[in-house]
Amino acid sequence: MKTVGMITIGQSPRDDIVPEMEKLLGPGVRVREAGALDGLARAEVAALAPRGGEDALTTRLRDGGDVVVAKRAILDRIQGCLDALEREVDASVVLCTGVFPRFRTARPLLEPDRALAGAVQAAFDGGHLGVLVPIPEQREGAARRWSPLAERVTVAVASPYRGHGELVAAAEELRRAAAGLVVMSCMGYTPAMKAVVRDVAGAPALLPASVVARLLAELL
Repeated sequence: MKTVGMITIGQSPRDDIVPEMEKLLGPGVRVREAGALDGLARAEVAALAPRGGEDALTTRLRDGGDVVVAKRAILDRIQGCLDALEREVDASVVLCTGVFPRFRTARPLLEPDRALAGAVQAAFDGGHLGVLVPIPEQREGAARRWSPLAERVTVAVASPYRGHGELVAAAEELRRAAAGLVVMSCMGYTPAMKAVVRDVAGAPALLPASVVARLLAELL
């Protein structure tokens, strides 16, 4: 049996993401989870908040709450998770669509951002791309990240942790913009959320967890 390490930038277990990915991976794959914020109290997590325009990421805690952290503040903690699981896994994935520096690992490491970019390049004609991000702080960076792959990019904001009202409003924004494809740029988005975005925006949507799980299944 193959073993995959799934490393959240928040706290494990990620029962909002991993069970759906396990379905796509199939019964022959075992998952080991670790979290960059595992073992930290709320006050310790709060100390990792972005300051002065730092790159911001949002994630979920074990109690179901969400938090925004500085990318810079969790890089070493992600590397520590990779190091801890390396002897036990055949491959790993960081459960975040952020753009990261390369981590050190002797095992294959699947990066969701690169997987999504490959999927867009393979399936998109270069027209109007819609991008869904979870927090406003990521809007500008997402526009820069995806503009080389599209003639036009519209970025909308909806947290996967705040209910469907925000999601519907963001999907309506992408519908009005006539996006031809929507990239849901957060691992916290679920298949149910994808269905909402697809139906409201009137365009196909790429769900990172599904893209990553299917690619992992090919690698194992």
